[in-house]
Amino acid sequence: MAKAKKMSIKKVKKAPKATLIYIFLIPMFVSTALSLFNADYANFTAKLVGFLLLIGSSKSIDAGLKQEQEYNSSTFAQAPRRKYKFLGSIGVGVAIAFIGFMVTHLAPINIVFSAVIGGLGAYLYYGKDPSVDKIPKDSGVNYHKLIKDLNEAEDKLDLIKKDKESISDVELKVAIGNTLSKAHDILENIKEDPKDIHIVRKFMVVYLDGIKDVVSQYNSIDKEVLDSSFRDRLIELLIDASARFEEELVRLKSNEVFDLDVQIDALKEQLKH
Repeated sequence: MAKAKKMSIKKVKKAPKATLIYIFLIPMFVSTALSLFNADYANFTAKLVGFLLLIGSSKSIDAGLKQEQEYNSSTFAQAPRRKYKFLGSIGVGVAIAFIGFMVTHLAPINIVFSAVIGGLGAYLYYGKDPSVDKIPKDSGVNYHKLIKDLNEAEDKLDLIKKDKESISDVELKVAIGNTLSKAHDILENIKEDPKDIHIVRKFMVVYLDGIKDVVSQYNSIDKEVLDSSFRDRLIELLIDASARFEEELVRLKSNEVFDLDVQIDALKEQLKH
């Protein structure tokens, strides 16, 4: 789901896989390996390309199945924008057509027939991607806005996580990771009890924007000329934010008012000096 994964409100079982396609890949792999062993490089290359096309198709269907599982397990969800199962099924048809033309040298009509049957069979077997937003009725909550805000918040967390991966400072990475974990917990709790829709916007503007900006600022500075006090204040900020996230999470779970009494902007200004 371009954002479907972000709508899951509870932990779910391991997502299903495109098992039948993976089973078909076993003899395909053996045949490809034999071509290489027999030094039939032209045939090996053609089979390898077909094998990779099927791998890519199966991975796309896997992604679609995961999206569908998370969509089905959500109380509310936005329909996936990327139709991975549909794209994977088309990929299966393309892979079959390629193998028929380059490896088995079937007649054109047989290639088309096999490709259509294979692709259509995959689509019918694995089903279509969800296409309708799952929005509860008569709830008093603007779920369309809530989904948009939650997706935006998750995007900000993804950017912070990306910046974290480029940081070599172990202590700083741990502090960022703890903050991200607590922030995810808050968003998950909001998804379970979305009546206070204003929480998401405040959470993003006051907390996530501030943390995203200071972490990005840290990454943009040459570490050789970086004042160590900046790094120390950033860790202190993250520890403080993580602790406050934990406090707000307790309040959310007890249905108390969400109290955003931390002025991240003020702390961010301190980090500039």
